[in-house]
This record gives sequence, C-alpha cells and structure tokens, in this order.
Amino acid sequence: MSKNKGQDFSRRNLFHGLSIATVLASGATALEAQDHAHQHVAEEKKASGAYTAKFFNPHEMATMRRMAELVIPADEGGPSAADVGAHEFIDLICSLAKEIADTYAGGLQWVDGESVRRYNAKFVAATETQQTELLTAIAYKKDNPGDLAPGIAFFTLARQMIVDGYYTTREGFKDVGFIGNRAHRSWDVPANVLQFMEKRKATPQ
Repeated sequence: MSKNKGQDFSRRNLFHGLSIATVLASGATALEAQDHAHQHVAEEKKASGAYTAKFFNPHEMATMRRMAELVIPADEGGPSAADVGAHEFIDLICSLAKEIADTYAGGLQWVDGESVRRYNAKFVAATETQQTELLTAIAYKKDNPGDLAPGIAFFTLARQMIVDGYYTTREGFKDVGFIGNRAHRSWDVPANVLQFMEKRKATPQ
C-alpha cells in the first residue's frame, strides 16, 4: 500500500504465503466455483469488451478497484489484484450472495464516512498516503477497536476476498507456482512460506 519497493515485496510475499495455504485448504470444489466466477467475468469481457457491474454502483466499483490495487499492488512479480479483476470477481459474488452484498454495502459506506471524517474526502479522492493510513488502521484485529470495529470486520472480509480473487486466477496460480493435481515423488513446503508462517505465529494478532 505504498510505493516503497521493499514494502511492496514484503507484502506480496505475505500474500504469497497466505495464498498457498488458501489453495491447499480450499479443495477442488471451492476452486472450481471460483474458477467459474472468473470464467463468467472473462467471457463477458470478451463478448462486450468490458465487465458490467452486477451489484456495485460506479463509485463503489471504483473504491473496490482502488482497494484491490493497494492490497496486492503490481510489481516485477506480476499484476495487481485490480489488473486481474479481483474487484469484478467480488462484485459478481455480491450479486449472488445477499449476506456478503450487505456486508460490502455497509462496509464501503463506513470506509467513505471514515475517510471524510479524517481527510474531508471520500476514499477514492483521498491521497495514496491517506488511503494507506486508513486501511492500515483497520487491517488488524485490536483488543479495543472502538469505533474502528465495523471497518476492521469489513476489511478483514474484503482483504481475504481480494486475495482469493487474485490467487484463483491464472496469474495468481503462476505467482505461487501452483501447477494443479499432478503426481510428484515428493513435495516440500518452500522455505519462505515456512518462515512466513513462523513469523505469523509469533506475531500477536
């Protein structure tokens, strides 16, 4: 969520570690369902040249796109989550799942309200520094979240779905080295993933 290459690299590594756990835990059925969602979006783009939002209004779509860009930014290792349509993936899911849709409707309102309160500008109109500051404030659970509790609950879901939306695309599979169901003589967990998980266990949530 910044232009610092070192920070971006660390963040991509963090999500790279999370994504491997997600891919392995999701199972074939969940991955197939997500793949169908991506196929639907891709087919619509191919047929009409662009994806048409099914749930988000234009402002909400722009907000989700910006969040996706900040959660997984583009770098030398691959495109951003927005580049592969993570926000479109989420929009399609919201159009099919009312409970998730309600969470996003309320959550995006909260983010804009908090952004206006802090910076006198809605989220997409705030500076990158301000956007990053706000998302950082709601990125982690806190013992006494106070007024940030709704934002933390929303961004926990949104961040997870952005990561899912990215790492269930061909680009995401390539990023984590996922090659599908093939027989192997042995399989070792990459050292950087083990290091990430050890650090995560040692860090208070």
